[in-house]
Amino acid sequence: MECSCGPRRELGRSARGGIVVKRLSLAVLCAAPLLVALPNRLDAQGGTIRGRVADAQGAPLPRAGVSVDAIGVRTTTDEQGSYEIRGVPAGTHTLRVRLLGYVPQSVQVTVSETQPTRRDFSLVVQPIALAPVDVTVGSRARHAAAEELAVPVDVFGADDIKRQGTTETSQILQALAPSVNFPHQSVTDAGDIVRPFTLRGLSPDQTLVLVNGWRQHQTALVNNFTYGMGAGSSGVDLNTIPQSAIDRMEVLRDGASAQYGSDAIAGVVNLVVKEGPFTPYLNVDAGRYIPDNYADDGTTTNVNGGWGTKLGRGSLSLFGEFLDREPTNRAWADPFEDGGTGVADSINSEGQVVVKRNAVPQPNHHWGDGLEKDIMTLGNFRLPLNDAGTSEFYAFGGYSFRKGTGNAYRRYSSNYRNWPDIYPLGFLPEFAPNVTDYSAAGGWRGATAGWSIDLGASFGHNHFDYDLRNTLNTSLGPCLDVPCAPGPDSILGTPDDPGIPNKTSFYAGRLRREEFIAAANITKSLSLGLPRPVNFALGAAFRRERYKIEAGELASYVDGRDTTQFGEDPANPAVPGSQGFPGFTPSDVSDNHRTNVGAYVDAETELSSQVLADVAGRFEHYSDFGSRVTGKLALRYQPSKQFTLRGAASTGFRAPGISQEYFSKVVTNVIAGVPVQVGIFPVNTRPARVLGAKPLRDETSVNLSGGFAYSPTGNLTFTADYFYIKIDHRIMLSATFLEDSTIRILVDSGITGVGAVQYFTNGLDTRTQGVDFTANLRVPRVAGGALDWTAAVTWTKNEITNVDSLPPIFKGTGEAGLIDTVTWIGITEERPDWRGTLTGQYSASRFHALARASYYGKFSSAQPGFCNLCRERYGAKTLVDAEMGYRFGQVDLSVGVRNLFDVYPDQPKSQVIVDSSGDTSQQFNNNFGTFPWAAASPFGYNGRFIYTRASITLSQ
Repeated sequence: MECSCGPRRELGRSARGGIVVKRLSLAVLCAAPLLVALPNRLDAQGGTIRGRVADAQGAPLPRAGVSVDAIGVRTTTDEQGSYEIRGVPAGTHTLRVRLLGYVPQSVQVTVSETQPTRRDFSLVVQPIALAPVDVTVGSRARHAAAEELAVPVDVFGADDIKRQGTTETSQILQALAPSVNFPHQSVTDAGDIVRPFTLRGLSPDQTLVLVNGWRQHQTALVNNFTYGMGAGSSGVDLNTIPQSAIDRMEVLRDGASAQYGSDAIAGVVNLVVKEGPFTPYLNVDAGRYIPDNYADDGTTTNVNGGWGTKLGRGSLSLFGEFLDREPTNRAWADPFEDGGTGVADSINSEGQVVVKRNAVPQPNHHWGDGLEKDIMTLGNFRLPLNDAGTSEFYAFGGYSFRKGTGNAYRRYSSNYRNWPDIYPLGFLPEFAPNVTDYSAAGGWRGATAGWSIDLGASFGHNHFDYDLRNTLNTSLGPCLDVPCAPGPDSILGTPDDPGIPNKTSFYAGRLRREEFIAAANITKSLSLGLPRPVNFALGAAFRRERYKIEAGELASYVDGRDTTQFGEDPANPAVPGSQGFPGFTPSDVSDNHRTNVGAYVDAETELSSQVLADVAGRFEHYSDFGSRVTGKLALRYQPSKQFTLRGAASTGFRAPGISQEYFSKVVTNVIAGVPVQVGIFPVNTRPARVLGAKPLRDETSVNLSGGFAYSPTGNLTFTADYFYIKIDHRIMLSATFLEDSTIRILVDSGITGVGAVQYFTNGLDTRTQGVDFTANLRVPRVAGGALDWTAAVTWTKNEITNVDSLPPIFKGTGEAGLIDTVTWIGITEERPDWRGTLTGQYSASRFHALARASYYGKFSSAQPGFCNLCRERYGAKTLVDAEMGYRFGQVDLSVGVRNLFDVYPDQPKSQVIVDSSGDTSQQFNNNFGTFPWAAASPFGYNGRFIYTRASITLSQ
């Protein structure tokens, strides 16, 4: 693993990029009036379906989804329950309506081009809560809309998901929910390939992710260097789930440990998969980055589709997706690169080569997205076992495979980590891992004596294969054909020789994580003498987690002990291990598991026509750290249909991640420009215990929230919510302990082979608070269509309130503290405090358009310099996206652009002197001129992206 600073880099800026954009932008601007005019001209080419959706008593049902299968078009009902779909081809079509908490309906309608077709619906309440997809996250009772809850929940539908100009599920979530951060990663080892997301500025593992209400397993990867968060966490990789399979995303912006168990401190994300019979569809997306000052790159192609078919009483829905993303590079030319000739290129202030003087292609570093190829599949099956629908079998699951790349820091020709005999010009190590992820869940749901019962189980697996290429193990010497490394005695030809030649590619080991869950949930509406029945729920779960580290091949970690790199020097042998990422050694290998059991009870009722109350409690016992009891109380006061007050108080917890308990590795971290072999040791190992590590315990939290929702008219809604999260005993990776006196303590204890040490610790207390604002406005009649405005603003502040003292063993060593400045800034300032989006969506018959402005506030970072004086402050930026499209029969064509004005984050600029050589913070953070943009930028630094999309509805 690698991270941080040293001299390097370049960029091939081409005027062609700017010219292409200007021409394309002109074409888009010219096409816009034509496309806007098309709806009015082509309405006559199709018919209209309109009607009203109401409940059994005739009350209108707003926000019901109405869709025409054959052409893939859908709309939602307004506050009066009315809907209208225009531009429907003449003929017979299947019309479907669905609303959370009600029995879905589908009918055949005949459409004429000469006269509108009217079809009204009367929906009945779902008789039993058979499926978790019929329960909005945040409540165990059924609710037909998020605003009926006592806690803030954002619900984003399939149409919202499709129109974000990206196919990455995590990036879609960030675009839709400002409280989500998903920074791009570069030169962060495995973090380049598996990128975590965060909610409310907390760690990735402090957000619980559910799929159809079932807990989704985390990745095997431990994030050691990733930007935008503290080090040492493991989150859920949302990009293993095909976005085209998602019917809706639910984001609970409140603590929910009392309902869902560990991890739900920041909130809960629930992904609900599409289900039931539906016409097959195929989506093809293609795009490319076209920045003004770089060559075009990052061509991305995504093909995805789905099909839902009836199986007896039930249905089977199948989804697949393939992603091919080419790399991007925003590095600048390296003014220090000489290719072993002693003569460097002439580089201007914009990172461009003015005079080429050696054979090394520029830029010689990589600063951007790596290559990625993904295959994702998912299936969803439901089979009612009787005609009444009161008993059913269900199952869902998916498989994904990813091939990705990322790069470490360049090794120059003359660098002590290179052999010029193998790489005369130097080399850039490359990660090329394979990531495999699969999961399955299933069970039975039924009803008896008024009780709804759900018995089921799930299993999840993730493994990460560390494959490296374009690298070497310096200690094995300059020989690729025959062994020439002498081994520990530094004498070639003796029994302790490794007996293997050097290599340029390595298998460096595997991380594996698995999780099995068995759960039982029962619910019933009980009359207990209160004004309204009590929705009562209780359940229990058993969970078993496994974490395994497998060693790499011998050549990836062995110390060949070559001493001839710069002449015979036995006192200074070459650095061992594959460059970029030394392999997992036999001493790192482990195979551990733990179990936990949990039980909860939840009760919700209306205490009056205006007051809703929800109370929940949960008990959990873990085999490794012990037990925890959590509770929650939520209230909603609704004096009128237009105004709602809500508030909640809860306690929560997060069990130590099993990877945090057992991850072991020696990594290469470039600290203040110097490569250091850093040992990351589990707390139960001897090096960690010598330095005062203690067994990990759980994190505990207190969550408070309060807010309101106000709808002055049926087409306008405002919400505002304040939140407060206090976390004690927060788990993180410690500072890097590297003082000479600390290393001497280890050597005196018989521990050698590392230049620094880190371990996990419960050493931190933090406080997070903020405010979320949302506003939604629908203007129903604009030029024959409807215009929807959505605004969301969030302010979040993270603070560290306490850091534990260093263990006594460190007294007099000179170590500064349990965490360093880099980690402090990473936790408190490496995400914007302010985030906001303003989105306008217009639809008229076959035409649709979207415009969005995304605001990212100020932030600070000390990466990738990784030194205590490396703080950089970066300014706020606003990005603009746009899309327009038109549906031609069963094909919907769209063209769009992300980051229309080619906005980049600020560049490092601090002139604070950080070392005795006079180097500055700017130089450490821009890698001496090769990494020009803020590494922790929440929107990356790739520039403008232009894309097209075709959504095709296929005939059955």
